[in-house]
Amino acid sequence: MADGGFPALRRALGGSAPEGLRALADDDLDHLAAAILDARRRQGRALAEAGERSLSHIPRLLRGPIRKLVG
Repeated sequence: MADGGFPALRRALGGSAPEGLRALADDDLDHLAAAILDARRRQGRALAEAGERSLSHIPRLLRGPIRKLVG
């Protein structure tokens, strides 16, 4: 994280962070923020893959229109 510490953790969480985490060292806060961002990226990929797999159960002719409906 560029500026590190508590602000980086708050950004990674998308808002507030528990105040008790201020007791951690900046390096630990940076590591936690990076782990949160990595977990969110992995979760996003897993959700996208699950969506694609779910479409495999639908006949090919319907997949395009259903993709448009679902988004």
